[in-house]
Amino acid sequence: MDGDSVKKYVLVVLFFLAATIFALPEIVEKWMYANYYAKRIMVEIGLKSRFRYEEVYKWGADKMVLVHEPVSVNWVRLGQSCYMGSGTTLKRSPMLILDLEDLAFKEILQGRDLKIEETNEGYEIYIHDTGEYRVLLSSDGFPKEIERNYMDTKSKLIYEEVKPLSADKNEILKDYTLVDSGVEFPEELVNILSNFRFLIIREGTSGLEIEGIYKNGQKVEIFIGNDLPKGGLRISINGLKIAIVADEKTLEEIKVILGQ
Repeated sequence: MDGDSVKKYVLVVLFFLAATIFALPEIVEKWMYANYYAKRIMVEIGLKSRFRYEEVYKWGADKMVLVHEPVSVNWVRLGQSCYMGSGTTLKRSPMLILDLEDLAFKEILQGRDLKIEETNEGYEIYIHDTGEYRVLLSSDGFPKEIERNYMDTKSKLIYEEVKPLSADKNEILKDYTLVDSGVEFPEELVNILSNFRFLIIREGTSGLEIEGIYKNGQKVEIFIGNDLPKGGLRISINGLKIAIVADEKTLEEIKVILGQ
């Protein structure tokens, strides 16, 4: 199944597509449209405690993330097209890939409750709705720390080094091959995703992670790769190792879809 077929089940609004009817604070606009290079650490404590060490290149709405530890995963987002892989050949992702920064942008542009405080070192931003966000920015709009508390999970991006990025994206991407044939999801997984009200896809420690709201209003997380969390429903489809984490009733509905 191609990417366009899967995307019909997806409702993801990123800031580069959003049409807002309100004026954004100047410091928020600086942050959203900034071009920067950074080294950062991603820490997550909740269902599973884990970390990632990454480099990120950001050109306004476009972004490239190189995950170095604990495993190598690279992804690129150019407009609505996303590519990912473990080396220099990156295949088209069937859905948009978002990191914690992108999720914060999405919340802001959907008009969530936003509070900005100026500090001696820059700005502190609080966002409240589907998650509790706390963002630390420098005075020139570069991120220093992004934290989200959501569904008993705390995620934090800690930026060790941030500097303006003058290099053109084509210069950075010249050593990478972007393949448009895409990564196909097995039919069984697509059948599950068709029952989601809303979902997002993101890069994980060893593969893809899908998080969304099932048709019954319950949160469902799907992990694809080798480093799977304990618990939930574990299946293998066409060699893909998959863990599905949800409440018991939702898992029973998913088992029916899978014919289990």
